[in-house]
Amino acid sequence: MLQKNTLLFAALSAALWGSATQAADAAVVASLKPLGFIASAIADGVTDTQVLLPDGASEHDYSLRPSDVKRLQGADLVVWVGPEMEAFMEKSVRKYS
Repeated sequence: MLQKNTLLFAALSAALWGSATQAADAAVVASLKPLGFIASAIADGVTDTQVLLPDGASEHDYSLRPSDVKRLQGADLVVWVGPEMEAFMEKSVRKYS
């Protein structure tokens, strides 16, 4: 778990602080609200973080809407747990990464 947290922090840091001009326009999309809280805390004051799943939705049976796919396409960084928990994300993340 510690290794995943370290990797998440490194990925967020690289995406957000790679250069001053890119950091201001960085788009961070998290799949779940708890991941959105973590990403938002790391990116505090640098960029906004969007969460894909609406309140009350289950990650086990969610289907991406066209607006979700559009947000993933425009994201500089996508934070998600993985295909074991969020199967709905796997195809889109592979396609747009």
